[in-house]
Amino acid sequence: MAVTKRGEAYFLRIRPFGRKEIGVKTSANSKREAKRIEMAVMTACRSGDFRSLDSSAREVCLRMYQNHGWEIPPDLSLTDPTPKQELTLWRGVRTFLTYPEIKSCNERERYEQCFVHLLDFFGKDKPLKTLWIPDIKEFMAERLSLGVSPSTVNREKGTLSKMFQVLVELRLLEGNPCRMVKNLSQKSEERQVYLALADVERILELLPIWAKPIVQTAFYTGMRRGEVLGLTRKQVDLSQRMIYLGPQETKEGHWKRVPIHRELGPILESIMKVQSLGHEEIFLVDGKPPYPTSVSKPWRESVLELGLEPAPRFHDLRHTWKTNARRSGMDPEIRESIMGHWYRGRNVTERYGRIGDEELIKAIDQMTFDHGKTEILVARA
Repeated sequence: MAVTKRGEAYFLRIRPFGRKEIGVKTSANSKREAKRIEMAVMTACRSGDFRSLDSSAREVCLRMYQNHGWEIPPDLSLTDPTPKQELTLWRGVRTFLTYPEIKSCNERERYEQCFVHLLDFFGKDKPLKTLWIPDIKEFMAERLSLGVSPSTVNREKGTLSKMFQVLVELRLLEGNPCRMVKNLSQKSEERQVYLALADVERILELLPIWAKPIVQTAFYTGMRRGEVLGLTRKQVDLSQRMIYLGPQETKEGHWKRVPIHRELGPILESIMKVQSLGHEEIFLVDGKPPYPTSVSKPWRESVLELGLEPAPRFHDLRHTWKTNARRSGMDPEIRESIMGHWYRGRNVTERYGRIGDEELIKAIDQMTFDHGKTEILVARA
């Protein structure tokens, strides 16, 4: 984005919808005023709310739509806008879920599930400017009294905080009260889990056909559920036996390479023979990519049917992979690199050494997955 001056007029160079850069003339008398108009136009375009624009920014925004032949939003006109509506929780949720960074992110479904409980407690018409620290603490206490786990309550509070953060970025609110509320302790939920190969195979027998390769991929790679479900054809190189994940696809926000074990190769190859038009993801349910929680129900039903107690979670496959890697004698640095923990607590000097693809393949080929019986240890409150 930039402001340029041509003659006596100031022009904006902006990307209002993530498209190619476009230019639009303003009626600003100074560069400072042009920058203000630029910010107002970008905020309105990203939030889809044009009612708060002043006459100068409204004129620029309308000209931009007209110049490019775009359909003009109903509330974008040269007339004075209607009185600004109260920013309620419901309006905040809708604005948040349509924000460019949120609209297509992998966590969207999780956010939607959290908002169900937030809206149920506070009500759709709750003005966000009145939602403050005591309200958030009351919500968390109420959820705990209903038997909801501390980690789930923290996740719901985190979703509310993420929404406030977006609204602050859009200049619809001035602060985020969630940042002043501490998370609940999750020590009572700490787990140490190892799943025996025999039990994993028993779980696989009970799963629906579409879920089996998802669980197998998690078991043989140690990848997170979201990383597995989001895998695309471009990320999986069967000839090089490597999975490549970008910073936007990992929790750590760093590049990650995951070697493909010999047992997993044929499974991925078989899955990738089937492709759905319009979808690059390799795991599909009825021709469409599964939701992040799609595999949760069949997994839960399978482990309960086997009588495993406490019931192991899908994420425990990641814990199991780490244990198998250690018991197989895998180099700790290679193990942490595959899991994505390579950058944790390391300074620049310690991160200088590069682990080659050949080292990763050699390490995964030496890894075995049968190292004892199932153990599920859960901390007591």
